[in-house]
Amino acid sequence: MNTSYITCSECGTVNLNAEYCSNCGALLDVVAKRKLKREQENTKKAKLRASLKKEPSKIETFLKNGTEHSNVLVRLIFQGGYYVWLFFALIFGGIISLIIAAAAG
Repeated sequence: MNTSYITCSECGTVNLNAEYCSNCGALLDVVAKRKLKREQENTKKAKLRASLKKEPSKIETFLKNGTEHSNVLVRLIFQGGYYVWLFFALIFGGIISLIIAAAAG
């Protein structure tokens, strides 16, 4: 049987054939550390993706629902309103980003 001495990176204690440090309890296996870190990053990314999926505003849902109306005239009015709303939202967003960029330098 092979004996391997592993020095703990946390406390500097030398351990004999151990996966965890006998002094501080830190994980000594490099592969297991990487796997654990990768799993933590994947869960963090999944939480971030879930938080980015948010529902549209009430105005946007109202205008979107109106674009599916059975009457052609009502549908055209709602489509026009939706595009005007989208245009002004983009303009205001651009203005806000320009102000932030100018303030940042």
